[in-house]
Amino acid sequence: MGSEKIALIHYHEISLKGGNRPLFEKALLANIKTALGGWYEKGKIFSGRIAIALGPDADEDAVKERLRRVFGIANFAFTQKLSSDFETFSQEAFDEVARKEFGTFRIAARRSDKSFPVTSQEINERLGLRIKEQLGKKVDLDYPDLTCFLEIAGKEVFLYFEKEKGYGGLPVGTSGRVLSLLSSGFDSPVAAWSMMRRGCEVAFVHFHSYPSTSQASQENVKEIAKILTQYQYHSTLYLVPFLPVQKAMLAAIADTKNRVILYRRFMMRIAERVAEKAKYGALVTGDSLGQVASQTLENIAVISAAVSMPVFRPLIGENKENIIARAKEIGTNDASSQPYEDCCSLFVPEHPETKANLLVVKRLESKLDAEALISEAIEKTETMQFTF
Repeated sequence: MGSEKIALIHYHEISLKGGNRPLFEKALLANIKTALGGWYEKGKIFSGRIAIALGPDADEDAVKERLRRVFGIANFAFTQKLSSDFETFSQEAFDEVARKEFGTFRIAARRSDKSFPVTSQEINERLGLRIKEQLGKKVDLDYPDLTCFLEIAGKEVFLYFEKEKGYGGLPVGTSGRVLSLLSSGFDSPVAAWSMMRRGCEVAFVHFHSYPSTSQASQENVKEIAKILTQYQYHSTLYLVPFLPVQKAMLAAIADTKNRVILYRRFMMRIAERVAEKAKYGALVTGDSLGQVASQTLENIAVISAAVSMPVFRPLIGENKENIIARAKEIGTNDASSQPYEDCCSLFVPEHPETKANLLVVKRLESKLDAEALISEAIEKTETMQFTF
């Protein structure tokens, strides 16, 4: 029986890709290699799965955490490679099972190569009967103490006892590049993560009002970007000074009800300009319908009308409770929980507009030199890179 450490990777969505499937498999393998770093020795794509040979010093707990964060993986397991001969691998599997502590068990054999002379059901029955008779254990097909997984793929036979769940989705880099508006709150980091899970390479743009607000939001966003980079290995963060835009609005526009709408429209325009220059194909926001005043149906429509680029809102139907639960799961919750002053909270009216009118908003914007304000903001934008 082979002594090398092997992680057996299973995917689901990729298997539905037809003729493009090899492209997705190769992208997934490349991302696994990047995620594992020096622990990766070699990888093999075959029969709808990927076998990863790990270095002898690989830390299994750390490898688990890294593989869980690789989008495209449905589940994975640390396996042992057995002989391809039925009688031999049955003995090897029996010996491994005999070392385990358990009362009830089941055998779950899977034969992807139908030319193998023994069927999955026959493997289950013959190996199961031997364990039952020689070890005195009971079979339980529903809630066993121990499940013995056997996978036969061509000449490869793998044995394992536990599966680790992945996030599924598509490998990062297979669905294009997008630019996500990122605040230090809970929603936008989860929205960015959701787009990574759909295979997008995600860059971030953050608007700040320093020095009228503290640098806390920028520091929090840098920490969030660092955390999210664990899921896509390289990230770009654009830090945009938004205070000049806000001061110009304060000086030229007496209407306060629409101020947040105006803020958001200018943010979208600046983000679109950044995206066009860096060749990102869409914008992403953390909007959740009805969660705050700027996220009513009417206000979202008026804000979206400021740009022609597609705007993705992956959290539009989520509630705050689910979003925070996901933030805890992916690791951004603590950074998002830190106190900060959002630039949109500066000069905000007590009673903001909830049903914005596009004609009214455009009339207000006509009092500003929009192009000059956008150009100045982009010129003074700071760019940062993060690498896993």
